[in-house]
Amino acid sequence: MGFIVKLLNLKITKFLLFMLVVAFFASLYFFKSWYIVQYNKCIGFYYVYQGDKAFKATKYQKAVEYYKTALRHYPGHSRASCNLGNIYVSFENYYEAVNAYENALKYSPNYMVCRMDLGIILSEKMADYDKAIQEYGRVINSNPFTINIPFVFNNKKTTIANKGLAYYNMGLAYRGKAVYMGDKTRASVRYLKKAKTAYKEAEKYLKNDFDNTYNLALTNHLLGDYNSAASGYCKAINIKPDNFEAHYNFALLLRSMNLNKEALDEFEKSTMLLDYYGNEERSKYIYGIINEIKRRILNGNDYDYLKNRVEITSLSKDNITYKNGKVTADVQKDFNMKELLKCAYTKQFEEVK
Repeated sequence: MGFIVKLLNLKITKFLLFMLVVAFFASLYFFKSWYIVQYNKCIGFYYVYQGDKAFKATKYQKAVEYYKTALRHYPGHSRASCNLGNIYVSFENYYEAVNAYENALKYSPNYMVCRMDLGIILSEKMADYDKAIQEYGRVINSNPFTINIPFVFNNKKTTIANKGLAYYNMGLAYRGKAVYMGDKTRASVRYLKKAKTAYKEAEKYLKNDFDNTYNLALTNHLLGDYNSAASGYCKAINIKPDNFEAHYNFALLLRSMNLNKEALDEFEKSTMLLDYYGNEERSKYIYGIINEIKRRILNGNDYDYLKNRVEITSLSKDNITYKNGKVTADVQKDFNMKELLKCAYTKQFEEVK
């Protein structure tokens, strides 16, 4: 009896296996296109893997070949398309980069990092400001799914930062349009105001960000809102004291406001940085402005101010080195250097509303 049961079980097993094989071949016949897609996906993933390895190894031409092969098999692999776009940017082939980014977004519209990259290239490399602004707007208006697993994964901060960066880059694009429209035309003023609004929105997401703070100050400067510009330049300088452009533009603003003593101070800080970095030609130009500022002060019968002033116009390279984007030698000197370069007029402009 047991033998018969075993025999029946064996026959049932063989029958089931036979039916599975029949079902598989039937599915191949009826769903051939689906199997072809899955096969091509597997091939595509293999070449994406090879492309990623080449990309990390900075073998960019090899990476391009792998990614292109992967996309021929699996066009919907958005990360491969976006990486391909990044490589084209490094080659300065911006038209191909845009095509690659757009292909990635066709299959993954919520790929916000790629959309941001597309906007930056459109704005900064191709001067297609309107299209760039549209892309930044899509990032801002997106509502991606956020996950927060403590100590494991949290994309909430990244999502917030992306919105802040989108507003910041939108501000740059509007300012680019303003420059294109000419100096102090109605259109340029309108776009500068839009840029200001974008920077102000970015402030809500990007706390103590030098680039956003500086560009907001610069936009206020261009709009003629001098007090807001001065306050903004002070904030930017206090975030990044060794930035030449912030000191220089602040000095120009102070000169236009006839605050000659403050302007002299900022111009001298500018030359201090230029002297250290070795930009002699620009230093000579600013020294000419400094002489003109000093003449203004003398004409105001304030000779004692110049006489008693301790001028700081250069740094000793024997004692100070430049590391990681800042002037430093040791902890104490680095601290003193930052304190020396910080804005001394923060309260002066914050108190005037």
